[in-house]
Amino acid sequence: MVIQNISGKFISNIDLEIHKISCIIGNSGKDKEEIEEILLKKTDTRKVRIIPRDRINIPLKVSEVYNLYEKRFGKRSQFILSLLDLDENAKLEELSEFEKFKVELAQVAFGETELLIVENFMETFEEQLKNLAIKEIIKISNLLDFKILFFFSDLDYINVCDRIYVIYGGRLLEYSTNSSEFYHPYTLALKNSTLNIGKKGEKIEVNYIGEPAFRGCPFHDYCTFAKKDRKLFRTCVTSFPPKVIINRNEVYCWWYSSRE
Repeated sequence: MVIQNISGKFISNIDLEIHKISCIIGNSGKDKEEIEEILLKKTDTRKVRIIPRDRINIPLKVSEVYNLYEKRFGKRSQFILSLLDLDENAKLEELSEFEKFKVELAQVAFGETELLIVENFMETFEEQLKNLAIKEIIKISNLLDFKILFFFSDLDYINVCDRIYVIYGGRLLEYSTNSSEFYHPYTLALKNSTLNIGKKGEKIEVNYIGEPAFRGCPFHDYCTFAKKDRKLFRTCVTSFPPKVIINRNEVYCWWYSSRE
């Protein structure tokens, strides 16, 4: 599934190839919201399902939610619903957060699903449930053969991705099919942004990433490369960098471009 020229108020000319499991990485909610909105306009919404960031919270039983899904999407797969193993007589308010997640995942069991968009619900989950949720999504995807688009704010779970798009300030800064090697300073900042608690009195370096710039490279205000080189910084401020190929990664960065 290829979606070309995704552009809007915040996003600028991004092409997405959504393979088996593709991931969009970035900490800007505006970017993600607009990408999702444009994707829904460019795809058959009858075959797209969305797991939202916040859990479902309506005064209904599981069976009643299933009836709504069936009315909207089509005939149910009882086999898939049996794998999710939810009590259909239970009220949503009685379910755990993980069970509510499975109610939302159950959308794929109705009608035909081609694409599942998974918003960054990881931020609302306890740590031990995050990997379990991802495994559940991938297991059902393998059975029904639909594509997945994950939205992540960091690199903690990208080992499941076969296409990785790092987006910040409405721009694609890095594209990779390799979950272990990254080069753009923004991607590296995300990679190093996890705060590990050290020993008492130990200094811990934390990368601050604020609002993107509207001109040039959107990351220039926080870029460690640009801060060390005044000439490079002026270039980063005035214009967006060209694409550079580094070990098969597509990287948009003046620092690498100036060394070609």
